Amino acid sequence: MKILSAQQINRIDSETLKDQKISSLDLMERAATVVFEEIKKLHPRLEHSTFFIFCGKGNNGGDGLVLARLLDQQQAQVKVYLMDVADYSADNLANQKRLPNHMIQKIAVEDQIDIPSDAIVLDCLFGYGLKRVLTAEWNGIISSINGCGARIYSVDMPSGLLADKKTAADVPIVKADLVYTFQFPKIALLLPENQWYVKDFKVLDIDLSQRAIEAAETNLFYVDEPLVRSFYRQRRKFDHKGTFGHTLIIGGSKGKMGAVQLALKAALRAGCGLASAYVPDGGNTILQTAVPEAMVLTDPEQDFISQFPVIDGHQSVGIGIGMGTAPHTIDALKVFITRVNDTPLVLDADALNILARELNLWAFVPAHSILTPHPKELSRILGAWQDDFEKIEKVKVFARKHQFYVLIKGANSAMVMPDGQVYFNSTGNVGMATGGSGDILTGIITSLLGQGYSSKEALIMGVYIHGRAADIAVKAIGTYSLLPSDTINHLSDAFISLEKGL
Repeated sequence: MKILSAQQINRIDSETLKDQKISSLDLMERAATVVFEEIKKLHPRLEHSTFFIFCGKGNNGGDGLVLARLLDQQQAQVKVYLMDVADYSADNLANQKRLPNHMIQKIAVEDQIDIPSDAIVLDCLFGYGLKRVLTAEWNGIISSINGCGARIYSVDMPSGLLADKKTAADVPIVKADLVYTFQFPKIALLLPENQWYVKDFKVLDIDLSQRAIEAAETNLFYVDEPLVRSFYRQRRKFDHKGTFGHTLIIGGSKGKMGAVQLALKAALRAGCGLASAYVPDGGNTILQTAVPEAMVLTDPEQDFISQFPVIDGHQSVGIGIGMGTAPHTIDALKVFITRVNDTPLVLDADALNILARELNLWAFVPAHSILTPHPKELSRILGAWQDDFEKIEKVKVFARKHQFYVLIKGANSAMVMPDGQVYFNSTGNVGMATGGSGDILTGIITSLLGQGYSSKEALIMGVYIHGRAADIAVKAIGTYSLLPSDTINHLSDAFISLEKGL
């Protein structure tokens, strides 16, 4: 799914009117009706619900006015607070006339509105078309909404949040429990710095022109199931273990053998034909017992890695999990990296921490390698950034320079490609925020790379499947109690769900 700029979306809206031979008023009715149907799913007994709808002067406000009419027709209690201005949009004015006068109360930006905590707030002040941050005079209305304790649903965007630009943190912005956004996720909804304003969002299809959507150019994408299915490989009758590659995981140190165990189990669940680990000698019994399906190669040292194995014969290699940064390990990685062939690597954890100290070594890392740093590891590699937009740009420069595929971990994890494309993931939950989740992901991605998926495909699919398995697991286990091993146990369910419909 494409992620487009506000300007592009505005153009597609206009093209939709031409292609479908409808008026902008018709499109507004369609969009608001789609939101109305979603609200009914959450609040099926509308006659027992009270809605406070805040409407701006433009078409986002027009959406709110349509919603007011539809909710009123279902016997809901509806109160409309409309900004008192002189220059409403034409469609906004048209929908004002479709409501009884007593339902609409006009307000000024500085007004404080008393909203009961058992009401439902619909924020329809501003949508994707907002071009400038709101001034402090908006604090009256915005603080009334944010401080009421009621459920807050924003239509298209939380009012005050710019769709595709940095929004300063000290300006008035609605804090939405749920955002119903139209046709495309907006990039601002996906960034960690905006988490206070976007607890969750849902993309609603309003049937905009497919021709116009396909013609729109972008380097930003949202990973959904159809995208992953487009390159997913179904298994054939005469495939065998050699078909699915031999995956090697290099890592582990005293007290951290569990990381390798998790990665191996995940790699096997993700479908590799053979899985091996290279660990310190002290990890042999642990891994042979915990993961009998895998093979184990051992370093001469008991507690840390002092040298690296020959990787010829392995279709994919993941390095760094639980590896530690012992001096001998650092020296061994330096030697390995400067002598490695052109096989793309999956680099995580301490492999990244060591390379971050030795900047000259990046030139030796094979092109098309996949890097999976968590935020602190990423900052060690790139240095600090001011905001999420700058962070993505810095990663794009780094990825392009070295021809790497770089993961920016977090909710809606971003995957940056060497050509500048960025893919945001749609799966996963906060239960994954625990030690070991990254080890699993390394195992999954390394496994997929060994099965013949390209670096781009392995990264996108690995992150998606990892999150999908956790989403399935969390339904029974909950976010507080979810363990990485629970996610591994549901990888099979994630693959089954992907195969449905193929």
